Amino acid sequence: MARVEPMFLKELEHVRELFHAPVGSLVGVGMTAFSRIVPAYFLDSYHVAAFSRTADLPFLRKRVDIFCLEEAGGALPEGGRNSASLLAHELTKDYLSRMPDPKHLFLYQSYPDLEDLAREEGWILLANPSALRLRLRERAFFQQMAADLDLCQVPGAIRPIAVIQERGYEAWARDLGPELVIQLPDIAQGGGRGTFFVHSAESYYRLRERLKGCVWRDVPLTSVLIRRFIEGTPASVAICTTRHGILISGLQKQLIDLPYCTNPAENGIFCGHVWDGNPWTPAVQGAALNQADKIGKYVAALGYRGILGIDFVIDEEAETVYPLEINPRLTGAFPMLSLLHIQNGIIPLDVFHLIEFLNLPSRMDVAELNRRYQAPLKGSHLLLFFPPEGQDLRGFRVRAGLYEVEPEDHAIHFVRDGMEYADIRNENQFIVVDGPPALGAVKGVFADSFSRLCHLLFSYPVSDAGGALLPHARMVLDWIYGLNDE
Repeated sequence: MARVEPMFLKELEHVRELFHAPVGSLVGVGMTAFSRIVPAYFLDSYHVAAFSRTADLPFLRKRVDIFCLEEAGGALPEGGRNSASLLAHELTKDYLSRMPDPKHLFLYQSYPDLEDLAREEGWILLANPSALRLRLRERAFFQQMAADLDLCQVPGAIRPIAVIQERGYEAWARDLGPELVIQLPDIAQGGGRGTFFVHSAESYYRLRERLKGCVWRDVPLTSVLIRRFIEGTPASVAICTTRHGILISGLQKQLIDLPYCTNPAENGIFCGHVWDGNPWTPAVQGAALNQADKIGKYVAALGYRGILGIDFVIDEEAETVYPLEINPRLTGAFPMLSLLHIQNGIIPLDVFHLIEFLNLPSRMDVAELNRRYQAPLKGSHLLLFFPPEGQDLRGFRVRAGLYEVEPEDHAIHFVRDGMEYADIRNENQFIVVDGPPALGAVKGVFADSFSRLCHLLFSYPVSDAGGALLPHARMVLDWIYGLNDE
């Protein structure tokens, strides 16, 4: 039999051809269906299993078959809103049982109990082993990796939690400067959980009092990371480790601690990304790419495959790039980053993640792909959170889809269904997607201020150079949250 040459992946149209004859079933798994939508652009036989009954399901289903546990009458246990609990539910297992084997599951990340379940059910998880992920997410691992690779580190260190009570603000200010970032390594979830910005002695001693019991978010604390606060631009990249090399997205600005965030207890709350269409300076871009490549090769040598995120803070005046942490999983940039790539004719990183885990024979020009990834993109997304417990808002009642702001009177009206940047025709339009809850799906009571309401997509940058929201975006947020109601 003649040997089949691996396909050379260069253009978007090559992807559908590569996935033309998949073996078995490929299912995206997530709390919302939109979060796993991207493979549906290339695979006709793709499916999604999700939990939340969101208002966007009707038009998402025009592109992909979706099983929704909440819609089917299922519920998840308290504190168990994750893919492991979703897949363990009998209704979800019944849905999957009707699909051809082998079943490949495309996940946000893996969990130990999910791996046990997958062995029992014969599922193949397209995610890194949980033991490796848990090791890589530790702040102590990052600190050691940064030292090994001689990365540009922010001054500071991990210490026993008791040091907060034993050492005063003045001592820290003398060693690290008057502004500090204090993080709790025992808090596993990201997005700003367990992060505090300290700008004065008063805020330090107030935090010390809150941590007196060595417990935060019901988690016992053993250590604390205290670093100098770097005044700069929060940013990130997504990388994908492959057998051919490290693919690296362009630098993307992060939006944190926007005014509509309703959680005053913590800082560094992730609220979205901005791609402003402007290139970074060669020095900044070069430093970020160099450090991302080093990190990618380091984790790849440990067996890590596929997508991983790296958070930075960038001192643009000094052109210094400080890597802060890695997120060994899909990140908050997805699927928005991938939708922008598709719109610009670029193969999204999700594709190469799937290729690695499915072991599909393929070839690629890593340098050329990275050149395309570094080309400036333009667009934004905002992550909206549920309001404080019991508070009602218009966002519970809006339809998912494309909206338009009237330039004359700023009235906002629904235009049509839509879920991607390509649906937006002008800068007066925006998209509501990845929620909100379908009518009657929630009662408006949420204990966790990080519970997500929906995403807003814009075709333009929604912030200025300093990270502050532009008036147009603020008006849309006021409308969603009902702040401009009579």
